[in-house]
Amino acid sequence: MIEKYLPSCICGFFLFFLFFGVARAQPSKTGWQSEWDQVLGAARKEARVVVMGPPGADARQVLTAAFQKSFPGIEVEYNGAPGAKTAPRILAERSAGQYLIDIHVGGTTTMLESLLPSGVLDPIRPALILPDVVEPNKWWQGKLDFSDREGRYNLVFSTNVKTPIAVNPQNVKKETLRSYWDLLDPKWQGKIVMRDPTGAGPGLATATFWYADPRLGKEFMRKFFAARPVLSQDDRQMLEWIARGQYLIAVAPSELHATGLKAKGLSVELVRAEQFKESSYLTAGFGSVALINRAQHPNAARVYLNWLLTKDAQTDWSKSSGYLSRRLDVARDHIEPALAPQDGTSYQANYKEEYVRLREEVTTFLEGIVKK
Repeated sequence: MIEKYLPSCICGFFLFFLFFGVARAQPSKTGWQSEWDQVLGAARKEARVVVMGPPGADARQVLTAAFQKSFPGIEVEYNGAPGAKTAPRILAERSAGQYLIDIHVGGTTTMLESLLPSGVLDPIRPALILPDVVEPNKWWQGKLDFSDREGRYNLVFSTNVKTPIAVNPQNVKKETLRSYWDLLDPKWQGKIVMRDPTGAGPGLATATFWYADPRLGKEFMRKFFAARPVLSQDDRQMLEWIARGQYLIAVAPSELHATGLKAKGLSVELVRAEQFKESSYLTAGFGSVALINRAQHPNAARVYLNWLLTKDAQTDWSKSSGYLSRRLDVARDHIEPALAPQDGTSYQANYKEEYVRLREEVTTFLEGIVKK
């Protein structure tokens, strides 16, 4: 009896192991790949993602063209606007029952002072899918960075060191300046121009850094502004004054204009933060991202978010903006060396919530000591 059924049994076992072996040989999709395929498929059905970002043709190009090439069928509707106009628009639309913006790329101040308190942001981490994006070792300091205290809503992907001052090396030996306190030397009286700290921008951010640093604080600020530095809201003009020798030191200068003027042959040089014993602060510029909740295109927004944080997208962003990507595999050879954080140097993370929310207090203090 046994012999009668043996061939069929052998055949059955053979077929079972053959099927099992083939099944195991087939590459199964990992969890992330399956999730990505589902989200991407849904994003293609949505066919659009609405992005609000920095103004300017360069920002528009870098934040739209490569994405649309990588994901044909998903159109990027780009709205460029400065931070001061971004939040009012989003909040006005939502109060009218319109939820038009899916994702916002911009400065952390807008996110922290306006969008986050209004409850319009979704958590970032659940939307991240690609292993290349979520791997901590891909990022500076071994982690994804957030500006908000909870570390959930505003992801920072760009970071630059703010250079303390700019000088004309033909008129000022930068080596003589080792501390912000050196700016109080009477020989600089009437020779310092500063980006106006009474409005938003690098002047206020620099004043916030001084205010929060115990080595400087209110005492330094009172003495500095008592010397009546010239205040300007024109970044380029400040540096042209330095190049012509009309003023000797520019405080809180624009790195973009400084490098541009230097490339044209003007004598302007940025002084590295590491030269100052108090160092300086880190700025994110326009390099942070947030997901807007109740979005019309939530899947396309997730695809866009993951794409934005990839090596290729971050490389394009860094080259276009002049800001250093926090991704470690993005080249730095196009970045002004003074803007790159140095290992072993401590910097104030000025774009974080604790400092952004301090600025109102700083502004109030400045109103009592700044004479225009």
